[in-house]
Amino acid sequence: MPTLKDLLGRLLSRSEVEAVFAVGQDGLLIDRIGPMHTDADAVAAMAPNLLQSARELGSAADHNGLVTAVVEYADGVAIVTDVPPEMILVTFVKGGVPFGGLLYELRHNREQIAKLV
Repeated sequence: MPTLKDLLGRLLSRSEVEAVFAVGQDGLLIDRIGPMHTDADAVAAMAPNLLQSARELGSAADHNGLVTAVVEYADGVAIVTDVPPEMILVTFVKGGVPFGGLLYELRHNREQIAKLV
């Protein structure tokens, strides 16, 4: 069975992926892979808040069961995937590249990802 580190490495090997963070639901960093210039602890601390805000937005519009939040920046995209019960996966995608296949893979493999923690 693959490990969490194997999963992070597999995601980083995709040409569109810049960095991947595994974060606890409590906002603590579990693991990361990718460039070291990012503030991993800040990314980890903010991920649960982003998901909570996205849940509240959906609830206000009568949409529930948040799976993934996608945040687009001028130079890239952050895909924040809720992996209950213990983990959040934050995947940063390079700017200007298609990432639909990555979204599909993350959604399709959520249950397997959850078993790695």
